[in-house]
Order: sequence, then C-alpha cells, then structure tokens
Amino acid sequence: MNLEDLKNFKVPAAMIKKLFPPKKSVFTVDTTGDGKADSIKIAAINILAPFSIPVKEDLGDINVDEIDPSKYGKLLLNGEDIDISKSAKNIELIKQSLRVYHKGESFTFDDTIEGKMGGRTIAMGDEITIVFKLDESFLTKLTEGKHTIGIKSDKIPDLEIGFELNQKNINQKFKY
Repeated sequence: MNLEDLKNFKVPAAMIKKLFPPKKSVFTVDTTGDGKADSIKIAAINILAPFSIPVKEDLGDINVDEIDPSKYGKLLLNGEDIDISKSAKNIELIKQSLRVYHKGESFTFDDTIEGKMGGRTIAMGDEITIVFKLDESFLTKLTEGKHTIGIKSDKIPDLEIGFELNQKNINQKFKY
C-alpha cells in the first residue's frame, strides 16, 4: 500500500464510535491534584484484532524537535484550527507531558519514539490510554456537550472523533 492508497482509505464512522465510544473516550483530567483540569485523556479500545507493536521501527536520522507537525496536517476542535506549528505552546506541552498507558505501564513521548513499547501485544478488548497537557485556552473550550476532534491531512485519511463531555468525564482526578 502506498501513501496515495492510505490517503484514500476511509475509516467507517461506526468503527470510530466503537474504538472511541462518545461518552467514554475523552476526558478532561486533573493530573496535579489541585482540583483543576490540566490535561486531556483519550482512551481507545481495541475492537479490531490483536496486534503487536514493532520491536524497533527504523525512522532513520530524524530529529523530532525539528519536525513541524503543521506541515503535515491540521488538528481541529469543533472545526476550529488548533495551532500545531513547531513553535506552538501546545506542541511543547504535549511532548513534555504525553504518556501512553497500557496494562499498568506508562510510556513517555521519548519512550514511544525510542521504541520502548516495541514487542507489546495489544489484545482484543485492551484499552490504550493517552494523557497529555494542553494550554488552558484549549481546555476552556471543552465544556459539557458534544464536540469533535479531527485531523485533516493530504498524507493520511482525514479522521474525526465525536465525543460528549458530561459531569462523569469533565475535570476528573487522573487515576491509572
């Protein structure tokens, strides 16, 4: 499959809803214990098939700090662009705070780039949780009600995840 084939691949909306259940997949969480949401938690459930994360993917001589994500696509909240340029405050916050959780283990952004999740099997029904901090101006837009978060790119298929925030998933104390 080449990149053009990947770009034209469409993920059915029903599958997205199963991978990311609207009322159970996105949370605003307090990771510091001060009673105020400072991070986003996104949980996905593997409903497709068991798969293994490659032991080590050779990305070549890439300096992640030099990559400008805005050159590859757009990140949208409720249809509004979120600044993901290399110099954006949110990008640095995400890189510093990102954690991926699977079966009780936590991996940082650097861990994932270095392949430390390699060799793990994600079984049917397993949940993968991603937690990262975002600028307060972004978090204040995540109020009770329905929202969408999306990715638009000419490199990969566009993706839109619908989610709903309510008292059960807003400003929750982070526990893993």
